Amino acid sequence: MRTKIIAGSVLIALAVNPATAADINAQGAAALQESLTGFLPEQVKKSDFLTVTPAGDRYEISYDFGKLIGTLGLKDFTVAGLTPFIMAASPLDNGQWKLNSDSDVNFSVSGKLPDGKETDVTYSVTDMVFSGIFDPAIAFMRSAAAMSGPIRMVSKSGEEELEASFAGMNYTLASVGSKTAGAIDFTGKGSFKNFYERIVAPETPEFEVRSQSLDFDVGVEGVTATRIRDLMSFILPLIKKDKPSPEEIARLKELFRDAMPFFTSLSEKLTFNEFKVVSPFGDFGLGKLDYMLTMTEPNASTRIGIGARIENVSAPSGILPEAYEQLVPDLAEIEIGLADLNISRFIDVLMEQDAPRPANAKDPKDDELTQAVLNDGQLTIDFPKILAKSSIYDVEASGKVKGYPDQKDRYSLEATILAGDFDKLIKHVQEMAKDDPDLNQTSLLMMMAKGIAKTEPDGRLRWDVRSADGKSLTVNGQVLQ
Repeated sequence: MRTKIIAGSVLIALAVNPATAADINAQGAAALQESLTGFLPEQVKKSDFLTVTPAGDRYEISYDFGKLIGTLGLKDFTVAGLTPFIMAASPLDNGQWKLNSDSDVNFSVSGKLPDGKETDVTYSVTDMVFSGIFDPAIAFMRSAAAMSGPIRMVSKSGEEELEASFAGMNYTLASVGSKTAGAIDFTGKGSFKNFYERIVAPETPEFEVRSQSLDFDVGVEGVTATRIRDLMSFILPLIKKDKPSPEEIARLKELFRDAMPFFTSLSEKLTFNEFKVVSPFGDFGLGKLDYMLTMTEPNASTRIGIGARIENVSAPSGILPEAYEQLVPDLAEIEIGLADLNISRFIDVLMEQDAPRPANAKDPKDDELTQAVLNDGQLTIDFPKILAKSSIYDVEASGKVKGYPDQKDRYSLEATILAGDFDKLIKHVQEMAKDDPDLNQTSLLMMMAKGIAKTEPDGRLRWDVRSADGKSLTVNGQVLQ
């Protein structure tokens, strides 16, 4: 994390001051140092926590966080073990920069929290290596790679203790020209190996969390990199100003609009492999746990989606009655999203918030931005896929709900439900009802649902559910309410 923050600050400085690449000399080092510290408080700048020196064919940028912490006046805390972090920046013949760092991190923090608890935190990263190619023309990395050995953090506060670690980490970043003219597509992939976490708290059973690996895959397409660069180059000098001028605000809004939509699509996937929770009650596990995030182009009809998927669920024997254990899915997946969001209009309204208005115009209402992002005032929630499978059932649903946030009873619903092995599930519930008579009504309702179902060519049952006004309900064309 520290490497990413440092690399990010270096990138901004190199992007807005590419002239420092001309020659490696003291003048260039001073210019680069001013670029990196120019927006910081004077007290921090004078601490020399950040220095730049010419070193042969590169600049060496040193971050001494011990000096930075000394400017914060943290009387109740002490920090030990911090050593300067060095990032090397070498200019290339094509105008790009090569960045490198190679270091270990091992420090501790001790002190007293506001509630009076003594606290101690130790953090270490072994063999941390970073390298990459930065292109000032787009103000982004063209490529990058990072890796490390063991990563470990231990925190103790009173009787509470948290320990977390990874055996190692690797990460790569790549970029290619986008099908969108003048834009760039970026992809990032990596993995943290052998995740371990232990939590101890008073009057709470101790438990551990383990995972063979945590893999991540991120993609951003159609990034308007040069326009974002121009926007950032304009913003940075404004940071030190107490109040930008009306002309500067107008220019800022112009650059912001020009940088839109920023990207055309975004996707992120995190995967825990062989995820396990070890507790006094036994081990709970998942063969795989996926988390997904997606976003389409920020325009007049944007969708933001999240999803999760689990496989091979396991639990200690006896936690559930045997009959209920078979109801636990072997595979479950959910995808849900906010659809038809008018991000373009949201930005337009946001950009006009500080603009002069005619004397007879109404002031912006508190919910003006909320209303701007909703087309026709309606919120649309879609669920392209919700499924669950086990040895006795196979159920899948998809659809969407549209409604007015300020009118809870005014909504519409469209959904399709598909079920395989439905007879097997009914039979299982009937067997369970022998020990739990309350389930007889559940069994009856399931048989009634089967009676109005349609049969797909693959043998699955299908129910098309519709509600137009939040009051009426039809299933496969039959009015039920």
